[in-house]
Formats: sequence, structure tokens, C-alpha cells
Amino acid sequence: MDLRAMVTSIETNLWPLLVGLRIFGFRMGSSKKPSEGSRYSIGLTVVGSLMVLSTVVIHCTSFVCGVMRLKANGIGTNGTNLTTANLLNIGIEHLNYTWVLIGVHVTFFFVSLTSNWTTLWDSLLLIERNLKLNSTFHRKCKKSVSIGFCFLLIDCVSHLLISIRSFYWDMGVLSPLAIVLSNVSRTTIVSVFLLFCVLVRVIMLVFQTLNEQIAHLDETEQFPSLYLTSRVLNMRLEKWRRNHTLACELVEMVNQCFGIVMLVTVVNVFISFITTTFEIVRSMQDDATIPVLFIVIFIKKSILLSIIIYEPYRLQAEAARTAVSLRKLQPSTADLMTQIKLNTVVIEVTHAGPKITAMEFFDVNRRLLPTLIGSTLTYVAIFSVKLRQIPNHRPNNNQN
Repeated sequence: MDLRAMVTSIETNLWPLLVGLRIFGFRMGSSKKPSEGSRYSIGLTVVGSLMVLSTVVIHCTSFVCGVMRLKANGIGTNGTNLTTANLLNIGIEHLNYTWVLIGVHVTFFFVSLTSNWTTLWDSLLLIERNLKLNSTFHRKCKKSVSIGFCFLLIDCVSHLLISIRSFYWDMGVLSPLAIVLSNVSRTTIVSVFLLFCVLVRVIMLVFQTLNEQIAHLDETEQFPSLYLTSRVLNMRLEKWRRNHTLACELVEMVNQCFGIVMLVTVVNVFISFITTTFEIVRSMQDDATIPVLFIVIFIKKSILLSIIIYEPYRLQAEAARTAVSLRKLQPSTADLMTQIKLNTVVIEVTHAGPKITAMEFFDVNRRLLPTLIGSTLTYVAIFSVKLRQIPNHRPNNNQN
């Protein structure tokens, strides 16, 4: 074990992200920190509650004002009259955007107050001590955080520029405050997504380390007898099995803490896929100008979904390699009892199958993307046929 790994921990590697989330009022890190007293916890809870309240108020107010503005004027951002289908699409997309921000923020705030959240960090630090992770592991963790912060900065700047010109935040004298609060809220949500990806990345690296240790389980070293060699192999195998069990428990804890967040996010992406694709297809059928806003939303949602499913897919693939590597392990010096134990561990690992799920409704992996795209195309095809049977009209709001 090198000196750099001795003075470095996972929490140290993730400190910029953890500090940022603490500023937003989330409890981060292990529960065994003597520096975090009752006053600190109460203050953190108060700050988090105020942040949640501001998110709910600003986005609900924006949604109500936006719906009333569209209902009164019926004018799009490019100055053209909106049909009933346009109004419905814009309203659904605005509602979809509002509820995902509120849902993710409120859900994760309450999750950060539960014992499952602190248990997740305690278990992560425990497996870090057991595996004696080297500097390469910590360097990869730092790299993940750095790349994530680059995406976070790009998203924050781009959304700030868009929100300045957006009619969503046209609230008169309160517009500057609304823009600031909305961007803080969005940055908070993106930080939660970043934390999810980083944690899954860390656990994937843990499974990668466990797979690398399999090749060293049957190293005989210098033992005088076959009995001692089998005993050492048995001890190594048992220690490895405990660490693998703890790693699988980490995956389950991530599912418990981020399950609702993933469910809300994927449903949001699915609805956005339907509304944006339907609006693009409708514009093409009417030989109208394709709305750039919906194209941008579709691209951003596709990128978000791809980022979210990438690390869970790698985690599942790395976990699947474990059983294959164990089956290839055939120590010539093992006695009958050690062989039986090895076969038992192989069966346990095969049946474990750790994977990221959204409240066990579906697995978060690469199969999710084509499933959503196929379902979206089906819904859009049905809606397009139904739309042709209904004449386009806009409600007359000038009637007394």
C-alpha cells in the first residue's frame, strides 16, 4: 500500500462535490464525524428546508404564470398563434420540467436525512479500509469528479443564458430573483445527478478491484506444506467473499437512496421524448418551421439519459465479470473443502447480480435507451393519427 493511499480517502476525493451539496443543505458523508454537532445538523436541516421551499415556490409560480400567459395570449415565442396541440405540448413540457425539479430536490433532501444515507457512506468507508485501495483508484475518483464539474459548469452557464431570455421567468420586478433562484435550484438537481454517477463509478471501481484480486487468491508464496497453502487460500477466499458481499450491499443502498430519483428522472425524460418528438413530427406534417426549443430539449434529455445509464451499465458489466473470473480460478493446491467453498462462492456471486434499478420498476442500463425510444415512437405514431382526425383550432379567449 503506497503512502498516497494512506492519507487519501474517498470522501477526500469527492470533497468539492460534498461541500457544494452541504451548501445546498444536504447531509453528506459518514455519520461518525465528531465535528458535526447538533447545532450543525439543525443549521443544515434549516438551510436544506429553505432551499426546498424556494424550489417549490419558484417553479410552481413560474408554471402558473406561464399557463395563464399562454391561455390569455396564445402567442408562441416566435410571435405565431398557437393551436390547441401547441398549447397542450408546451403546458405538458412545462409541467414536466417543474415536477422533475421539485420531485428530485424534495426526494433527495428527505433521503439525506435518513439512516440509509449515512449507512451508505459508512459502508463505503469500511470497504475502502478492507480493500486498501491504491492511488490509482483515488486518481480515477478525482478524475470522475473533475469531469462531472466541467459538465456542471457548462450546464449552469448555458441555462443561465437561456433563462435570461426565457418567458418562463417573466415576473416583472421579480424576474432577476426568479432567474437566480431557478438556476440555483437547477444546479442543485444537476449536482444530485452528478453525485449519483460518481457513487456508481466508485462502486464500479470497487468491483474492478475485487476482480483484480481474484487472480492473486491462489498465489502459493512460500509455505512449507499443502495444509498451510490450503488454509491461506481458504482465508483469502473468505475475506474476498465478505468484501464482495459488502460491495453488493452498497449497490442495494444506492438503489434505496436514489431509486425514487431515478424513477422521477426517467419518467421525465420519457414524457419529454414524447412531447418534443410529437411537436417536431406535427411541424413537419404541417410544413411549418421546426421548433428549435423542442429540438434542444430532446438533445439535452438524450444526453442526460445517456450519462445516467452509462455508469450503471459499466457497473453491471464489471459485476458480471466476477463470476467468470472465479470459474477460471482452479488452484492446484486446494483440498476438497476449499474446492467446495470456492464452488459455493461462485454460486453466491452468480446469484447476486448487483444492478442499479429505479425502485425495481426497471433496470437502469443501456437497454433502457432503446426501450424508451421505441415506446416514444409508438406513442407519437398513435397521437399523429389521432391528430389528423381533429381539426386544429385555438380556444377563443375573447368570449364573454
